[in-house]
Amino acid sequence: MSLNVDFYVLKETGAEASALLACRLAEKAYLHHKTVYIHCAENKTAAAIDHLLWTFKEESFIPHATASATTAAHAPIVIGCTHDEQNRTYDILLNLHTEIKPDWQKFSRILDIIANEPLSKELGRQRYKYYREAQCQLNLHEL
Repeated sequence: MSLNVDFYVLKETGAEASALLACRLAEKAYLHHKTVYIHCAENKTAAAIDHLLWTFKEESFIPHATASATTAAHAPIVIGCTHDEQNRTYDILLNLHTEIKPDWQKFSRILDIIANEPLSKELGRQRYKYYREAQCQLNLHEL
């Protein structure tokens, strides 16, 4: 059975649209009892996602932690960058990074968000091609 990779291509521009979608996807995974690693390119993005998970929906609670926090070992949702990830297994990789995570095969599913910007789209095409060549099951969602 091949790994499922879902690409979410946004019509909106800006980092906030990607961050909001990441929060919605993380919430959905949490409600389905899945663990998620949100992979960010930089600490600034990880901090923004951390803050947004507390505030994006008034009525929801999504327990999460940054990868560098002592509580990360038990949190269902963990946000981080390559350099601070703890050695742990997650169900889902939620990719906000422009590159493919080197250990992508250890996840059972990948959710990849592509912003509506030329560079993001080009790098997203490269990731799509890579996963296709790796014989992953690809799904494209245009939002």
